[in-house]
Amino acid sequence: ALAQNEYCFYCDVEGRVTQPILLRQRIFRGGIHPSLRNELWCCLLSYYDWGASSAERELRKLERQVEYDIIKQQWKSISLEQESRFSGFRDRKSLIEKDVNRTDRSHPFYEGEDNPNIDLLHNILMSYVMYNFDLGYVQGMSDLLAPILYVTQNESAAFWCFVGYIDMVYRNFDMDQSGMKEQLHALQQIIAVVDPEFMGYLESKESANLYFCFRWLLVRYKRELSYSDTLRLWEVLWAGEPCPNFHLLVAAAILDHERNTIMENKFGFTEILKHINDTSQRLNLEEIMSTAEAIYHQLAASPNVPPSILELLALPVPQKNEEVSVMATEGREPALNATPPQTNT
Repeated sequence: ALAQNEYCFYCDVEGRVTQPILLRQRIFRGGIHPSLRNELWCCLLSYYDWGASSAERELRKLERQVEYDIIKQQWKSISLEQESRFSGFRDRKSLIEKDVNRTDRSHPFYEGEDNPNIDLLHNILMSYVMYNFDLGYVQGMSDLLAPILYVTQNESAAFWCFVGYIDMVYRNFDMDQSGMKEQLHALQQIIAVVDPEFMGYLESKESANLYFCFRWLLVRYKRELSYSDTLRLWEVLWAGEPCPNFHLLVAAAILDHERNTIMENKFGFTEILKHINDTSQRLNLEEIMSTAEAIYHQLAASPNVPPSILELLALPVPQKNEEVSVMATEGREPALNATPPQTNT
């Protein structure tokens, strides 16, 4: 893992990160040492700028503390009488109170009665309701906040890092679940390219909707992995290497590891769901990561990837003349209904 002595090579004498791309690649390869997580998570989640000096980060921290205190005071100043006429606020407050009391309670940082860290979770989530009332609070958000607060151990920093994380995954919490459905559809397309036999099997078992992967994508595998592995995976995903939306390739990799068991036992949807849930806490993260990266390279080399997936993974989309060239190389004819290139007249 990346430790302080190596991190120095990516920074100048005033603490500015001078090689952010190389640093992100290094984080992807080995993760971050726990002693360095607080600082680098703040960068990965846009609380600090990579190019800010140590002094500028301290100033940013003070400014953000003032902003957070103002937001926090807004909801704390709502009286019970006001609350009685504010159903949207009241409903979200009730849901937050229920959720924080069952979030990560087996972890030492959150266990036990009257744990002050539970109060911090509550305060941050209530403040987020005021910061972004359009989105407010949706179940699953407490799962995303808890590891951030554990790493930062600072209420204001955790709030702003949480803001950065939700900015990345807000579509997970669409009321109509359209963001989740789009991710599951993209995962379908990926599996259809890299393992058409398995996709055919899933279709034959009426399981091609991949709803058994829903929880993985919603809270980014937090309930499938140990806490330490969750921290490791999240920082890898935030690094954005080797592509955006790498979390979808992680899902494809897990399914690749489980496909033989599923097919050999002729599991239907109910059995697949049970089997997938039983994999919780027994996944080998390093193997999964390695397979996910291999799937990325497989997709990058394949001529059969839908343009939407190429765009999703920031892979080059072939132009019309490139597609014809590939077809000629492979001895294939262009489709008869292919649209001819437009010419200027």
